[in-house]
Amino acid sequence: MAGRTLLCLVILVLLGVAWGIRLAWQGNPDLGLSLVSAASPPTTLGGDWVSKPPRSRERFSQARKRADSIDPSGVPRLVEWLAPGDPSPMGPTTSAASDLVRVEYTLDEELTEAIFSIFRRGRVERGQAIVLDPRSGRLLAYVSTDPEGLPPERTYPAASIVKLLTAAALLEEAPVAAEQTCVYRGNKYRLSPRRLAIPKSGHETTLARALASSNNQCFSQWAVHSVGQNKLLAIFQRFGWLAAAAPGHDAGRIDEIKTKLDLGRLGSGLGGVRVNPLHVASLASILTDGRWVEPWWIDRVVDSGGRSIRMPRGEEPRQVLSQEIADRLRRMMVGTTASGTAKSAFRTRRGRRLLGEVDVAGKTGNVTGTDPYGRYEWFLGLAPAEDPTIAVVVLQLQSHLWWSRSSELAAKVLRTVFCDDQGCRDSLADRLTGDLSTWTDPLLISELERPLFISRTN
Repeated sequence: MAGRTLLCLVILVLLGVAWGIRLAWQGNPDLGLSLVSAASPPTTLGGDWVSKPPRSRERFSQARKRADSIDPSGVPRLVEWLAPGDPSPMGPTTSAASDLVRVEYTLDEELTEAIFSIFRRGRVERGQAIVLDPRSGRLLAYVSTDPEGLPPERTYPAASIVKLLTAAALLEEAPVAAEQTCVYRGNKYRLSPRRLAIPKSGHETTLARALASSNNQCFSQWAVHSVGQNKLLAIFQRFGWLAAAAPGHDAGRIDEIKTKLDLGRLGSGLGGVRVNPLHVASLASILTDGRWVEPWWIDRVVDSGGRSIRMPRGEEPRQVLSQEIADRLRRMMVGTTASGTAKSAFRTRRGRRLLGEVDVAGKTGNVTGTDPYGRYEWFLGLAPAEDPTIAVVVLQLQSHLWWSRSSELAAKVLRTVFCDDQGCRDSLADRLTGDLSTWTDPLLISELERPLFISRTN
């Protein structure tokens, strides 16, 4: 009897100790983490690896790792073990492993693999692609087929993507002119000092049709006669195109404007401005709800003891365009994929819509440039157009021989996101963006101290 009594007392004491530990854990979430390792986590995160995710095929292959035990959503993401200050990825069992940190990227493994396959079938030698959630700036894929020959962090001629900024400035600063038709003569794509003047008669078009067909003459006229140099430069500044789009990436730059022709060329995208794909990705966020959002691609950094290391806070989102103008621009951009310069890319050979009922707001751009020399071809797409959850940016540097347009590549990427064997629908993007429902919306890894699945309504 005495033995049983003693055993019961021991059990009660152990239960009390366990309950006390549980209360202490709840009261201090960091307590459990501090028991993992006595060493302090790194306080700084220096090194190029913070600004250079695994964009190449080689690093992607090394970073492929199904992270079901790390990511509570169970989505396969890319993971690398890196040493602060050293951009070269290493294995988790290498010597001096205590100095390594585990970097968990937002980049989706399956989507990234699909993009590499699309580029390979399209015979893309020098190309880049970014897929992101434009509402949060969270990158889902960041691909480069030739990081040395066409570095993603450098800037390149922006081409007709600039027309979106000119159109935004026109709608803001000269709404009356935006409602009037543009009159032009001759080839809509050719520009000269003489064609900057507004003719009394000729072809007429609206802002929406000019954007869909990428009319250089009309956008040059609007830049010179309706918007003006100061207001056009101001919107470049406000949209973040003259700053670095993210750490480790070059700031955009604009050539000196000396003549009206220079201003016309700038406003139409024929020359004068250089940006990198992340600048265009940020533009996708602005076109979604008018907010500039800094792109990001690291979900979490964990030290050798399993503790999360706080990343430096990025810039706060800021409203740079009204929601009304953003919505209007997207509606105009649907014309690019429905009847404009990207129509063929979003149709099958039989003329059927490639993405079914999913509308895509898009903008093409191509121009011959230098450093390096070649034909730069862009495409920016947002889908679904009425309420974007996915944006895609594709840039190619083409030589005299090329096989696939950037709009065609982007259309195939969007089809990968929005379509399956059952057809195409908006909800398929939820597997990438995390919008499962209002009651099972998982928190991002970066919002958790411990990798647990937590419902927001719990």
